[in-house]
Amino acid sequence: MMDQNQLISLNSVNELLPFSIIAEASKGEVEAINAVLKHYEPYINKLSLRLVQDDFGASQMVVDDYTRRRLETKLITAILRFELT
Repeated sequence: MMDQNQLISLNSVNELLPFSIIAEASKGEVEAINAVLKHYEPYINKLSLRLVQDDFGASQMVVDDYTRRRLETKLITAILRFELT
């Protein structure tokens, strides 16, 4: 179980994830997996950006939800397969 200080320290993407959170996430701890997802959320969103044109021809970058969910699923799968030796 993660304490409040661990959750607060995960706010910065530039910080490394604490080993304890990685260890708990690899065991399937839901809160720890969510903390890892939250940590990588900005990166996943950036990878999920797509250029979309509206009816008037204006282009804008939007997060493709399908791509974002696929990346999150792949990350969760990798977390659960990760073995600490």
